[in-house]
Amino acid sequence: MNSGQFTLHLVRHAQSANNAKPESQRIADPPLTDLGVEQARALASVIGQLSPDHLFSSPFLRTLQTTAPVAQALGILPTVRADLYEQGGCYRGHRIDDRTPEPGMRRSEIQSLHPTWQIDPAIDESGWNKHETYETLQEARKRAQRVAKWLAEHPWPDGARVLLVIHADFKIRLLESLLSNLTVDVQLGSVINTAWTSLSYQAGRWQLDEFNSHPHLEPQMITS
Repeated sequence: MNSGQFTLHLVRHAQSANNAKPESQRIADPPLTDLGVEQARALASVIGQLSPDHLFSSPFLRTLQTTAPVAQALGILPTVRADLYEQGGCYRGHRIDDRTPEPGMRRSEIQSLHPTWQIDPAIDESGWNKHETYETLQEARKRAQRVAKWLAEHPWPDGARVLLVIHADFKIRLLESLLSNLTVDVQLGSVINTAWTSLSYQAGRWQLDEFNSHPHLEPQMITS
């Protein structure tokens, strides 16, 4: 376990085209909507108050598009981690019994968009999604536990501030792993697009400091 103290911020991506459509019209890897682009820019305008010095993004297009203005505002290079994707993985089909995995963006596709970013070696030319079937809730929880283990064991500098740009359901799974005494989806409610949740880590323990904070969003910009 990391013996130091650091802060973790979990940010949900801005509104994607799938967020704005009925489930039957959703696609495997949608971009941001026009409102989502506004949300991401608004997030970038205030992100300095969190002062993150480590920035990570899920490999989905919507998280990459949310991360880009944040990275520019902070002046730091993000890392794209393969294991931060949304619960279920990348798939087509809206019925639970008819969801077919898609590979997700290839390494070269991500590099063409962001040539200076660090990209997880697990993301190759076959894409980042290695599931042969739709990821189950149990599998997502195990993945969240692995990410939680990485966060706790990585040798962050003392006082580090780590920001992950992720997704609503996986954010809940990760909070369940970090705060094992908390029934997150019952006690905390919906996850707002571009809102951040902050936790502090010290002496092997996590503490929830803030949930769903979104001071950068005007009322008409709030979506979940």
